[in-house]
Amino acid sequence: MKNILFTLLLIYPIGIMAQSKENPVKKLPYSKVKPAGDFVFISGQVGVDSSTGKLVIDSFESELHQVMKNIKGLLDAQQLDFSDLVNVTIYLKNMDNYPLTNEVYSSYFKDDFPARVCIAVLDLPAKANVEIAATAFRRKNSLMENKKLVSQFLEEVRSGKKPDHAGLFMADTMLAHQMNAEQEAAIKRTPQNYTEHIREFLALYGNFKFEVTEMIAEDDKVYVRWKQTGKHLGTIDGHPATGKQLVEISSAVYRIVNGKIAEYWIQTDRLGLEKQLLR
Repeated sequence: MKNILFTLLLIYPIGIMAQSKENPVKKLPYSKVKPAGDFVFISGQVGVDSSTGKLVIDSFESELHQVMKNIKGLLDAQQLDFSDLVNVTIYLKNMDNYPLTNEVYSSYFKDDFPARVCIAVLDLPAKANVEIAATAFRRKNSLMENKKLVSQFLEEVRSGKKPDHAGLFMADTMLAHQMNAEQEAAIKRTPQNYTEHIREFLALYGNFKFEVTEMIAEDDKVYVRWKQTGKHLGTIDGHPATGKQLVEISSAVYRIVNGKIAEYWIQTDRLGLEKQLLR
């Protein structure tokens, strides 16, 4: 009898070990966060507290706060915040909770809200009452790329060093806004037009010195202020060449679309230039 019991004791744990190897706990087939270029996709989050591994069930409000905290943690790991969200999908088991959802959800945003859809569902994972999925946009990366594009454009093309390279930085057709105080105009330009424009500068000012004094990027626009120093080598606004030094201060805003300059606004200190021409 003792031998039989001993044999059963040996077989039982071995059976458990074999079962655990044959049926291991599988990792769920999705990523919590998936970066794709400038976008970061966040899978649906429910109100499970990571410290306990359990769903927060005190109230719907506390459960929703936990969902938002979970999203914040994933955003923090990507060096993003709620202001970087561009699209959100909310799943609710009970649409009676819609007003409270808006109240809690709104408290996590300061300015503009992302685009959003709210869907009523029959059930959710972990028996949750709410689940939220979101998409964020890496604005900082995009801003850095935009600043880099404009910086290279100014260094190579606007500086007069490589005017033929305009097509590398500019869209096939651009809208140029000339915001001079005495006259405002908007014209369409091609990279070829712009190349000719820079060559005209070279004829008027010679191999001028071009210095960027400020550059700021926001959304899809880059603001730049520069100082151009050259010589009066051609007729400018009816003033014949004198060979004297001319300094031009200008500022411009460039709008970037699909990695190319698609539109820009430029303003020059015409009064300051006029005073130099009259010397």
